[in-house]
Amino acid sequence: MNTQALQVDSSRDNNILTVTVTGRIDGLTANEFESNVTAAIETDDSGVIIGLSDLSYISSAGLRSILMIAKTLGQRKVGFVLYSVPDSILEIIKIAGFDRIIDIVSDQSEALAKVT
Repeated sequence: MNTQALQVDSSRDNNILTVTVTGRIDGLTANEFESNVTAAIETDDSGVIIGLSDLSYISSAGLRSILMIAKTLGQRKVGFVLYSVPDSILEIIKIAGFDRIIDIVSDQSEALAKVT
């Protein structure tokens, strides 16, 4: 895998959007990530969960993108959860304090339970 590349995949089941991210979310890819996720959200979605198990790096621009997605979903009263976050990424998220404003769980089934 090219560590510079970003891949964002999504699927929907019962009005829950599941997004998986592979690669890096940095200054070059943060807008693409945010645009892809935002475009995939439908008005009748009741929850959005994002799996980060294959995320290799996140910069401050990537953190901002996650925060903007969370803010948009919060305004719509749509549940938002990150899951399967690698320890190195989780440490960055915690240092930024985002773990206090965004739900983070260990796996997809836990994430689904939080938004249903």
